[in-house]
Amino acid sequence: MAMFLVSEVHPFTDGNGRLARLVMNAELSVVNSCRIIVPTLFREEYLDCLRVLTREGNPSPFLDAMQWICQWTAAFDYEDLDKVIADMQLCNAFEKSRVQHKLLFPPKA
Repeated sequence: MAMFLVSEVHPFTDGNGRLARLVMNAELSVVNSCRIIVPTLFREEYLDCLRVLTREGNPSPFLDAMQWICQWTAAFDYEDLDKVIADMQLCNAFEKSRVQHKLLFPPKA
């Protein structure tokens, strides 16, 4: 809710999305929940779901997307930063084209 509020109010000319995700992750941290990373390849889907929520008042696509990306984020082992970045690269997280790439889950250890 906090993330949507910041993105909806849009208080700044730049950085609202980053601030919204920071607020969301701060709220998730307070209740010891896994924080959420929105990878580059998932950005358009994330924004599409936000648009549906804003324009149609339908939260279902957004909630489904956030639950999915929360599971994706939680599937990584964050003990070694270099390894998590390499694993995310293998999962296409930093790619931009949804036509050429699919966001993959990391392989189970």
